[in-house]
Amino acid sequence: MVEILEETGQLIIKVDGQEYAKYCFGPERSKPCLTPLRAANGLSLLADAPTDHRHHHGFWVGHGRVNDVDFWGERHNCGRINHHEFVRIDKPGELCSFTEVCHWVSSEGNLILTDTRTFTFYQSPVEARFFDFEVTLKPPTKDLVQLHPTNEAGLPQIRVADGLTVKSGGTLTNAEGNTNERGTYRVASPWVDCSGKLGRLQCGIALMDHPENPAFPTKWFTRDYGPFAPNYGLFLDDPIEITQKKPLKLRYRVFTHSGNVTEGKVAEAWDEYRKSAVTTPRQTAESTR
Repeated sequence: MVEILEETGQLIIKVDGQEYAKYCFGPERSKPCLTPLRAANGLSLLADAPTDHRHHHGFWVGHGRVNDVDFWGERHNCGRINHHEFVRIDKPGELCSFTEVCHWVSSEGNLILTDTRTFTFYQSPVEARFFDFEVTLKPPTKDLVQLHPTNEAGLPQIRVADGLTVKSGGTLTNAEGNTNERGTYRVASPWVDCSGKLGRLQCGIALMDHPENPAFPTKWFTRDYGPFAPNYGLFLDDPIEITQKKPLKLRYRVFTHSGNVTEGKVAEAWDEYRKSAVTTPRQTAESTR
């Protein structure tokens, strides 16, 4: 069974009674984020505010140049992505979702963009767990919003914990078998996995691109020190333009596993996601607040 418990400033996601993840959305956060996300031994696969990049927070959404506003950094003149409301939090079941509305607000207090994001968690074994993420970005008015090409963007981005990073002995691998930053940066692929060791456990986390996303398979931003993200917009010549009639919708699956990329059967997990990725109404449990 999957259940989502709401506490002050956070949601606790449990699978079969075990905490799998926390979603942090309190006002002290410059942007909501999912952290920790736990491996089979209970350690987090994600890093929150590591010393080299304090603005990296586990699994999060952000962009460094929305029109001319920075929603990536956390300096005084940067924008904030504020939790606005939960539209739905499902009752416990074999799958369980929550949907949140967030406001992208400039340092001057102007609402630039809204996003509606949904996380769907599934009952699955601790050695091979997964959740789906979708986000739709839309301007609050009829004005055009532009997402300019930049390295500092993740819709979403993942920052892995020490032990999984290439610099600490881990390995980045894409679907074509290319490895690490040198082999995966700017390379189009349906998925990227980052595996290494947390304590004595070999484990990893993969992010999978939905076949109906723009420019599938996306090109990837990857770094050996820990972050990776699907970022097709980085490699375009022109900005991504978003209007109320033309919102930007993106969907992904996150797969967390024991073992390395082969032992964890990441390719097989991608094949299951690919087969299930059809345009049909999403079935969820009855929602509650």
